[in-house]
Amino acid sequence: MGKHIVSMMLAALIGLGPSIQELKSQDPGQLAFSNRSISGFSYGKVPKAVKEKATGISYRPNPYISFQDLRYVKVKYYGYDGKIKNGQLLVHKSIAKDIVEIFQELFTMQYPIESIQLIDDFGADDTKSMEANNTSAFNYRIVAGTSHLSKHAYGKAIDINPRVNPFVKRDSITPENGKIYAQRDVKKCRGKYKYNMIHRNDRVYRLFRKHGFQWGGDWITYKDYQHFEKR
Repeated sequence: MGKHIVSMMLAALIGLGPSIQELKSQDPGQLAFSNRSISGFSYGKVPKAVKEKATGISYRPNPYISFQDLRYVKVKYYGYDGKIKNGQLLVHKSIAKDIVEIFQELFTMQYPIESIQLIDDFGADDTKSMEANNTSAFNYRIVAGTSHLSKHAYGKAIDINPRVNPFVKRDSITPENGKIYAQRDVKKCRGKYKYNMIHRNDRVYRLFRKHGFQWGGDWITYKDYQHFEKR
């Protein structure tokens, strides 16, 4: 048992912290971040309000994943306007700790992200979310043009600044308003945010790889530059 958790239990026993019963009711993984949630980074079970918001939109009853398998993540980030903002994500419980740690590091390096909203704010429409350059994770859907579930349907994938890091397959580029960023050479790209594109071995790539994620930009048949997933 970690020193941090032991100290929390001792505090509970002498009345200086949450009760032992409260500690037991918390998500085990969240304990490691209880002291960090004050600064805006945390994860835990999906709140009732979020369940109600997602049900029938990004989440539909299914035999593969339930709200019990998901975690609600809160983060802070630097927007494209340079201001600090609050973001929220739904991810699979197996990657919740990774996601919190990754976004803490992105925040520390002041990496710009335009938006981090639940995809329900876009009616679970992946295209609309991408067009808004919105970073998102869980969305119970199939892979476009196929009949199999996306890694997003399990909450095990996340798309980072998708307009600046589009999906490219031959002449097909999604989102359409991200076409200018299909040119990945910074010297040739004319996009306003070209220096925010993700490249192999850059700081964002290395950070996700350190946590065991695979990058869609490494794929051969097509390139999904926005996409990181953990299997």
